[in-house]
Amino acid sequence: MQDQISGNPVRKPDQRWKILAVVASAVFIVNLDVTIVNIALPNIIDDFYTSFAAGEWVLNAYILVFAVLLIPMGRLGDVIGRKKLFIGGISVFTGASALCGLAPDVGWLIAARALQAAGGAAMMPATLSILNVTFQENQRGLAMGIWGAAAGTAAAIGPILGGLLVGRFGWPWIFLVNLPVGAAAVYTGRRLIPESQEPNASRKIDLRGILAISAALGTLTFALVEGQGLGWTSPLIIGLFCASVVAFIIFIHAESRSPAPLVNLSLFRNRSFSAGNALGLLVMFCLIGVVFLIVMYLQVVRQFTPLATGLMILPLPLALATVSAFAGKLADRVPMRWIMAGALSLVSGSFIILSRITLDTAWPLVALPLAAAGLGLGMVMAPLGAVVMASAPVEKSGSASGVLTSLRQTGAVLGVSVLGAIMQFKLVANLREFFELIPFMPQAAKDSILEGVSRGGMNGAFSGNAPSFVQNLIGQVMREQFVGALSTALLGAAVAAALGALTALFIEYHPRAVGSRQPAVH
Repeated sequence: MQDQISGNPVRKPDQRWKILAVVASAVFIVNLDVTIVNIALPNIIDDFYTSFAAGEWVLNAYILVFAVLLIPMGRLGDVIGRKKLFIGGISVFTGASALCGLAPDVGWLIAARALQAAGGAAMMPATLSILNVTFQENQRGLAMGIWGAAAGTAAAIGPILGGLLVGRFGWPWIFLVNLPVGAAAVYTGRRLIPESQEPNASRKIDLRGILAISAALGTLTFALVEGQGLGWTSPLIIGLFCASVVAFIIFIHAESRSPAPLVNLSLFRNRSFSAGNALGLLVMFCLIGVVFLIVMYLQVVRQFTPLATGLMILPLPLALATVSAFAGKLADRVPMRWIMAGALSLVSGSFIILSRITLDTAWPLVALPLAAAGLGLGMVMAPLGAVVMASAPVEKSGSASGVLTSLRQTGAVLGVSVLGAIMQFKLVANLREFFELIPFMPQAAKDSILEGVSRGGMNGAFSGNAPSFVQNLIGQVMREQFVGALSTALLGAAVAAALGALTALFIEYHPRAVGSRQPAVH
């Protein structure tokens, strides 16, 4: 079959798989940096003698910039070319990783993280578009499955690799490890990846759309990452949520009237496209949120080291990676509606089992539900890219992939913030009930401890000036109350997975039923 792209010679099948390897490696390192920094944050704060609030922005700067730029960058790839955006994005990401590793102070590191996120946001939407135009329909599901496995495994394995690198070499190496992979992706990508774009795309810049969606995602992300620290009912957080809703409404109005919209809203008329994007959000909500909860349990309650913690959650990413390639191939052969629904039902059941966790639960009783959840998530994440991309015209693949990647990232932010907020709220409620049983404790001491927990979680319990005997008393019961709060948050994750199972029933995707479509290339 002739595959003329940008005047290049025919792309042989083995070259297509080399392109997939380049794309998957780039996707891996970009998604790795979403979670790998969590483990290193205490060391970063200590080395720079900075505050915890400043340290948090090492995480939040990446999430905020990444979420805001994803949709505009997806549209830009349709206009100027996906290969250009991929090579440019991974080059910026790799250079910024070097700046992160060499950072002399926390301000430099935060700025470099923002630049790193800008490069990642430019590259990520282009990856799905490149695979969409490189692979034929009978291979696209497998390719998208490997893409999903790279993204999901990287996010889940971040704590493991982070613990290993920080313990052996120091925190700068969580960034410097990106350099050889990024450099190799740039070199091989320039040689192998064909250029493609939307030939009829308008060269006009949808400035109103860019400003509106940036404001909507920016205010939403900021409110989510700062809500726990500032208080969910504070005027600033409520105002940010309201501003996000208003900006989203303005964005929809602007896009419906724009001659060259940033996102073609007609894409959402396809039920599978809408359901697939909702699933992308819910799957990442469950994956990143539950990994966050279990890491907290193992480190805060069980007092394991970062490396030991990473090894103990290894069953989840291992199961996810193992099943993903199989699930991707399955997507090329059978309808995925019932498979995805069944897989997310398995995930929901696994989280319910995990919610029975105690102070001394044996490792196999944690590992087995995690492995089952990994199997279920892998069965959904692998074919999800194929479902969404097949539901959109190939020439709109940059815009479609930008929407999917943006919603996946929003799901990751929601997973940590919402489940973290549930756990924190329940922990405060549990402690308040416990304090009612000890009337001899001064009310000022109670208030100080509750305020510390509200602001800083379990580690904030002793931030006040409570007497030493009170601290000893609280230390004995805090872990038990923490586990109770953790169980409630895990039940919240189970509800999200069950909602995902229902959403999967709206998907109508079978590759054999899709007509043959040639990619729009030049």
